[in-house]
Amino acid sequence: MGERLTHVPDDHERLVADALRAQATSSGSFATPASRPTRPALGAGWVLLLAVLLGSAAGTVAAVITLR
Repeated sequence: MGERLTHVPDDHERLVADALRAQATSSGSFATPASRPTRPALGAGWVLLLAVLLGSAAGTVAAVITLR
């Protein structure tokens, strides 16, 4: 019975080694989730226009508050 207990760690080591080898040599062929179509990024012109409009709106609000 003592002989049987000495082989148990070898079996575990072999199991772990086989699992690691299988993982290392796998082709990675698993199903990937379908990705949503991406929106095109805003151009620099649109970002600049948005910044100017928001800045002028904030300036208008600040002017109205100041002049009251």
